[in-house]
Amino acid sequence: MTTRRALLGASALLATGAGGARGQGAAPYVPAPTRPKSLTLLVGAAGGSTTDLWVRGFAPFLERHLKLVQVQVVNRVGEGGLAVMRDLADAPPDGSVLAYAATPILPARAVERNATALLDRLLPLGAVTEEPVALVAPPGAELAALRTRPDGRPLGLPPPTSPSAIAAAELAGSLPMEQLHFPSAAAARQAAMAGNVAAALVTVPEAVTAVREEKLVLLGMAAPARHPQFLEVPTLREEGLPVEGALRRGVVAPARIAPEAAARVARALRAAVADPEFLAQGESRGILPLFRDGQAWGVLMGQETAELRSRWETSPWPVSGG
Repeated sequence: MTTRRALLGASALLATGAGGARGQGAAPYVPAPTRPKSLTLLVGAAGGSTTDLWVRGFAPFLERHLKLVQVQVVNRVGEGGLAVMRDLADAPPDGSVLAYAATPILPARAVERNATALLDRLLPLGAVTEEPVALVAPPGAELAALRTRPDGRPLGLPPPTSPSAIAAAELAGSLPMEQLHFPSAAAARQAAMAGNVAAALVTVPEAVTAVREEKLVLLGMAAPARHPQFLEVPTLREEGLPVEGALRRGVVAPARIAPEAAARVARALRAAVADPEFLAQGESRGILPLFRDGQAWGVLMGQETAELRSRWETSPWPVSGG
């Protein structure tokens, strides 16, 4: 009579024998690549600044769609934002350290500081927003009057490396106004609201609250198409002013990042842009959530770098600190 103990012993022997047979021809064990459980997102701006607040507002969406990864925002100020990119270029290739980047600000900073080679050590992973530049003025102002410059008041602009100031350089020939730079977009906007300048060129999110409160009016968008939240506002191109400009915010990595790590973050960025909560935030702030993959954003960054380098050689702008 076969006992239960004998059956169990035979089963164990069979299992051992089968495992041994498999082991003879098996490939050596290779552990799966480990995913970082935390991610450091560097930002080249001071804590509490507009840029810092944007990054800290976006970090939870990146964390949500990376899953099981905690995102920590770390500030690193210096060289107009280039110091943080130098740190990033030397970061580990596992995707545990990334950085916030904004164009055309980053290319402009690299050009003015003769550091465009640094851009080759970075890999754009994806841009997540598009913030078109807009021409704003006090209520009652008209673009036709600005083009004839009746009172001599200047055009208010943010600092020279901002997308608004870069776009303004293309307006100089068709909008004959002195261009006056302010320390920030907020200061340029306030000057327009106070009537100290005839108009200001800022991004839509920088003016949207004043426009909704009817303290400023939108005269035109420096964009290829009308803004979906302001369809009644023409593009500047429609008004005979062929100029475009926008701020694009996104995430970059060290150029030597592992392909699987880069792909993982790119998927999370794409998912974040489609997140209903992120879309709602964008609508409330006049921001266009728009995913531009790393390759497309990189091509655009290269074009901006070439154009800004050419401009710098003929008409260099004042270099600011930071």
